[in-house]
Amino acid sequence: MAAAKPDLTRFAAQPGPAVAVRLGYAGLLPFVFTAVYLGFAAMPGADLPFVETLAHATAVYGAVILSFLGGVRWGIAMAGRQRGMREFVLSVLPSLLGWGAALLPPVAAMGVLAGGFLMQAGWDQRAAIKGSLPLWYATLRRRLSMVVTVALLVAASGLLLGRVA
Repeated sequence: MAAAKPDLTRFAAQPGPAVAVRLGYAGLLPFVFTAVYLGFAAMPGADLPFVETLAHATAVYGAVILSFLGGVRWGIAMAGRQRGMREFVLSVLPSLLGWGAALLPPVAAMGVLAGGFLMQAGWDQRAAIKGSLPLWYATLRRRLSMVVTVALLVAASGLLLGRVA
């Protein structure tokens, strides 16, 4: 007998554990700070310090967070929710993608990481629909991934515009 599909009308209505939600949103702070800082750094006449250091640090932070998300999926596979070889292999891909991105120049790294976060969010959404991830987690991940993706793209744009100016 097939498992009942979750009621997707309640997708956003299920709150997750408060600590998980708070920590998730707190994890956005470095991304948002960098986007704002690098956006201002691109303005004509701006001569802000630490642009290159902050850009590199953001790429490394993005790689770490993407790797963490793969680790979450590894844990789910270990817990038996999805225990196939495919799940274990897929769960290490975010780490490998993040590692590869961290080796790139910051603008390229941010673009690769933005794509990685979008792919991870899509994977989490499909897993929640299948019932292997809690709906609250997929909702939280979707929201966080959208902010991270926009922040990474704004930061990369700030770097590019700053070089042209």
